Amino acid sequence: MATTRQYAYYLEGNEIAIVEKDVSFDNDVDSKDYGPGATRQRWRSPQETIADGLKIKYVYTPNYRIQTTNDVDRSITQYMSTDGKLTIADNSSTYINYASAYALAADKYIVLTQAGRFNGLHKIESVGDNGGTNNKIILTTKYTGSETVWTDFEETPGLYYALDVLEDESFELDLPNYLQKALVYYVKAKIAEDSGDLKLKEYSMREFKKMIEKYESSRITGLRLMIPGAHAIR
Repeated sequence: MATTRQYAYYLEGNEIAIVEKDVSFDNDVDSKDYGPGATRQRWRSPQETIADGLKIKYVYTPNYRIQTTNDVDRSITQYMSTDGKLTIADNSSTYINYASAYALAADKYIVLTQAGRFNGLHKIESVGDNGGTNNKIILTTKYTGSETVWTDFEETPGLYYALDVLEDESFELDLPNYLQKALVYYVKAKIAEDSGDLKLKEYSMREFKKMIEKYESSRITGLRLMIPGAHAIR
């Protein structure tokens, strides 16, 4: 027989943490409090594997867009610190020249995956030589690890190099049409605030929030009930 379990989640940095409700029921027939009551309720890490039991919808709007997932390099093997900056390199037997192979250079961006705590967007400070030809990438990311000993990645990182990065107003945001209209009201509110027109600012912000609420409500599935008020005709 299926067992009912209750789960919840919370955000920890840029990660989602799943917790399970642990309930201990009071089923002692000799107790005067015998019944459906619970003696303990707490949230803790899930203790059992539930196959195909959880469905999570999570939306995150990054400040970059990977142009194509095929443009990925998997030759990075190690990392270390260079003057307090994260440095990654292809220290294998066959070196990849990142300058010529992928046109990587200073002030360009890369995205790392399967790189542990270094996952995400990074800006390049320089591309240099470490036993090969331009096989070392110094990033602007701060890292205070060893500056003399290379550390192996636990997995094989993926290095995405074909990116569109949000740097100015020319960047195209992937917003649904409805939210694009809401964004117009937000911009109008900010312009009105700067010009001192507080009445127009409040109106625009009210319309902006109303459209955001409608959009969020449209994503909620399931049965919806309309309950009449206390003085309504029944």
